[in-house]
Amino acid sequence: MAQEISIPPVKRPRLYFIDIARSFAILLMLEGHFIDHTLGEQFRSPDAHFANPDFLVYDIWHIIRGYTSPMFLTMTGMVFVYLLYGSNAKPFRENKRITKGFKRVIELLFWGYLLNPRSFHILQCIAFGILGLLLVYGLYKLIKVIPLWVYYFVISALIFSCYAPLSEIKLDGEKIPWPYGWPNFIQNMIHAPGGRSLFPLAPSLGYTFFGAGVGVVLHSVWINKTKWNIPLFLLTIGLSFTFFPTEILSFVDTLGGYIGLDFENLVLSNWLYETMGVVFIVLSLLSTFERLVTIKENLFIRIGQNTLSIFIIHMMLLYGAVIKIGIGTFFSRSHNPLNPYEAGIGAGLFIALFVVMIYYIEPLTNWFDRMLDIVIPIRKRIRK
Repeated sequence: MAQEISIPPVKRPRLYFIDIARSFAILLMLEGHFIDHTLGEQFRSPDAHFANPDFLVYDIWHIIRGYTSPMFLTMTGMVFVYLLYGSNAKPFRENKRITKGFKRVIELLFWGYLLNPRSFHILQCIAFGILGLLLVYGLYKLIKVIPLWVYYFVISALIFSCYAPLSEIKLDGEKIPWPYGWPNFIQNMIHAPGGRSLFPLAPSLGYTFFGAGVGVVLHSVWINKTKWNIPLFLLTIGLSFTFFPTEILSFVDTLGGYIGLDFENLVLSNWLYETMGVVFIVLSLLSTFERLVTIKENLFIRIGQNTLSIFIIHMMLLYGAVIKIGIGTFFSRSHNPLNPYEAGIGAGLFIALFVVMIYYIEPLTNWFDRMLDIVIPIRKRIRK
């Protein structure tokens, strides 16, 4: 039987560097979505990055924006499994994290399809990611032969390996959805060109499952012996995948050849690992910062703890989701576009709105609960 990662009988501390990273990521998402939705076409570079010096600022912004969703997806797996594995001693059905996880899946699917029913967006993707993590965890608890982190890392590699062949599926020279002829609902989840599959399961869940594997490793005894082991571990992953993704994956492909397995498609996913490497470098720097500075609960941390609320409201305000009117109704890249200065100021005001919202969200929630208790007295008794 494979040796399990030992879990000392101590309560694991909250990983504040994850909350900091989530706060940065959600703020980057807010400004990224606002600028991308409102900036005029003439201010966007038509060439490859850094090919035209006149668009240097835009190119830098565009590159940074590309790391937002991989960071979210990676941190989702890492945080969820870190908390889940902390209760690993409990049976599957008695683990409250399991129940919370399934409830979260339903909640994310509800909001995802309510806000954007015609495409497969990040909320639906995260929902299926958490569902997958739960099912694999259940399999691990049932079999108890292979360590959990092995499951997650292997599945991550398999998901990344599917991206290249899916991207090359064509009919009469045109890229087509897959599975071909299936309902849009299924195609949007897996591979559907044309904006219907904004966050397809492959490769998006590769980030989530890899983060989940790291979440398990963060419980190991050796990584918690000193306060610097976690930053060094994350930095090692980050540097390795950022600068040597092709070499590492080619080595895996070579090893596979000795046992008759072909990992060529995994090698073709090297850019996905490179992207993930940058994410882990950022996480390692934030983890180092957490160890150098005493971090307490503050407004910035609370922003990272309320990402779902921020995402839902920003979809309504910017894109007019559900309410059918939003900022995009009046300003967008297709009509009344903004110049870079206007878009930058607008993005700053957009972020400020959500910072104020998070500042007042707790007292507003408490006030709302008190009003409901007055209007519906039985609700108060039920809560007690």
